[in-house]
Amino acid sequence: MPVRTTDDDHVPSVLCVHAHPDDEALFTGGVLARTARRGGRTGVVTCTWSEGSGRVEELRRSLDILGAGEPRLLGYTDNAFDDGVKFCSAPFDEAVGKVVGHIRDFRPDVVVTYDAFGSYGHPDHVHAHRVTIAAVEAASHHQLYPNAGTPWAPSHLCFATFPRSEVENRWGTLFGGTAPQPGPGIPGVDDELVTVTVDVREFFETKWAAFTAHESELARGGGASQFVAMNDLDRRDTLGTEWFIHRQLRGDATDPFAPR
Repeated sequence: MPVRTTDDDHVPSVLCVHAHPDDEALFTGGVLARTARRGGRTGVVTCTWSEGSGRVEELRRSLDILGAGEPRLLGYTDNAFDDGVKFCSAPFDEAVGKVVGHIRDFRPDVVVTYDAFGSYGHPDHVHAHRVTIAAVEAASHHQLYPNAGTPWAPSHLCFATFPRSEVENRWGTLFGGTAPQPGPGIPGVDDELVTVTVDVREFFETKWAAFTAHESELARGGGASQFVAMNDLDRRDTLGTEWFIHRQLRGDATDPFAPR
């Protein structure tokens, strides 16, 4: 777990909303670890899996490594499984209300989720994007979800994404020399839409340790297990930057993760 330090400047608090265990490490592990190291509060809402499962215990270890507290679980079912209520099939208003409750409880400066394509098109990720946008909008309204806590308005909303040029440049590294050329359905947005780029190479070991805490997912070859097969230099290069589309919700335009 990162050692927290104190700083006279305010370090923005960060709450991430992710679809599955392991996404917190892959997409935002560096930002979470860096914020925790600087003394900022961090938390993660995970939309799928329930307390008592092995995946949640792995998530708990990952969050401990990142310094991001205990799991905050919506308890829905991953799209790839059939037991319980699938996240994408749950009543939209219900899911939004649950996320509103976490936003009001945590009271973050910054909320982070995926871009509109879910970063790479996974239906649970796309749905997390939609639910999170609605929850961020609703969380500040006294009239909405009155039983979900005291209203709170985050200052920033950030969408984890990839610049299109980076995806195209790394396509062979990610998927091997025999992979087809990237087409319109691949991850990434036009480069100019990416407004926040965070160098997290200093926190690579922490990010990688958190990711590999998800042993069962890697063992079944799911998620982003292709990173395990990479050589160390390619892995560090690929995972050493995190990109975001930034929406300023309150105040003057600033770097959402910078102390101030």
